Amino acid sequence: MKKREIGIWCGLVLFPLLLQAQEETKCSDRIGFEFGGAGFFGKTLMPDRVRASKSASEGDNFFFGLPIPNPNQIVDNMYAGIKYETFLRNDRFGLTAGLRFSQSSSEIRTDWFQDYYIWLFRQNETTTDYLSIRKIRQKSYYLGIPLEFRFLLKKRTSSFFNPYVKLGAAINYRVSTTNSVTFFDSAMTQYAGAVSEQIEKPDAFYAWVYPAFGLKFGKIKNIWFNVEAHFPGFIIKNKALPFIRTDVGIGSQISIQIPLVKSHLIK
Repeated sequence: MKKREIGIWCGLVLFPLLLQAQEETKCSDRIGFEFGGAGFFGKTLMPDRVRASKSASEGDNFFFGLPIPNPNQIVDNMYAGIKYETFLRNDRFGLTAGLRFSQSSSEIRTDWFQDYYIWLFRQNETTTDYLSIRKIRQKSYYLGIPLEFRFLLKKRTSSFFNPYVKLGAAINYRVSTTNSVTFFDSAMTQYAGAVSEQIEKPDAFYAWVYPAFGLKFGKIKNIWFNVEAHFPGFIIKNKALPFIRTDVGIGSQISIQIPLVKSHLIK
């Protein structure tokens, strides 16, 4: 009889605690889809085969092909991916991993005052052949793994708006690279493939590290929308991207996250 009373008493005490624990349980796991872009800034690396021309000489530096005293190059990078996030420590500290597909592109083209620049095509003891080129554009495609650590700044994580800070990194593997060459004389188009083979490709791997600040929209039991800015970011490797030695990067990202388990929350 006493055992039954003890059991009833324990049930009366523990049941409210279990209900409270259930109310405080949040949705810790989310699957999300991300879309973003970044611009990388740095010093232009001119290919060795670019020869003397006012618009592209070994002594000139370029900002999209423009010779200026202190030039910078910009490389565009766009990406999309899927990621999984789980939260720790009262749902304020998030850990994220995923899969990301990205594309980077850069180009060297003539300035506003010149029609072409000179490319050393081939050379032997007796002859040297040059080609006149308007623009070379290189695109590389990567498969990457993003790893991110996020901290929600508001203690009340059930708030609809919640700013956050993040530290992220993406390790990228180059799947393929393509080059497109625009010649001054269309009759030279037949050499496009050969010129493409002469253009150096970026390294097979590179890592992109970025701090971020963002804003989360959505109740914690519902779908989340995230908007964030990345600055300053840094690339680990000198030849990670075409035609540039990167100094710094800036980017942005939007994402949507879907809870995997319904939560029982205090409204």
